[in-house]
Amino acid sequence: MIDEPRIATAPKLPLREVEDAAAGLQIFEVILDSSGTSVAPFKAACFTVEPGCTTPVDSHSMREIWLVTDGSGELIYDGKTVPVRKSDIVYFEPPKPHQVRNDGTASLIIFSVWWDAPVESDDY
Repeated sequence: MIDEPRIATAPKLPLREVEDAAAGLQIFEVILDSSGTSVAPFKAACFTVEPGCTTPVDSHSMREIWLVTDGSGELIYDGKTVPVRKSDIVYFEPPKPHQVRNDGTASLIIFSVWWDAPVESDDY
């Protein structure tokens, strides 16, 4: 007789809404250190950009990856504009500026992960 497969369930991580988000932008940071000790070497957030809205320009010393989970838009990265849509994954080198505009008719939802990493001085 074959045993039934067991599916382990992990606890969900809590979210904290970021209060100072721009108009048409809702940001939820993933709480990775609720016990006082970080459970991961990175930080993460999920954000929604409503149709016709644009995120503020962002530039920082961290490396970052976006996973587009729904919708479509225009990514402005280091002065270049490229389309993004559901299932796209993009990577940002520090400190290159980036922002996204929702040019679609549905909410643009992006999951972001960022981390500190050594950067060679010639990367800037």
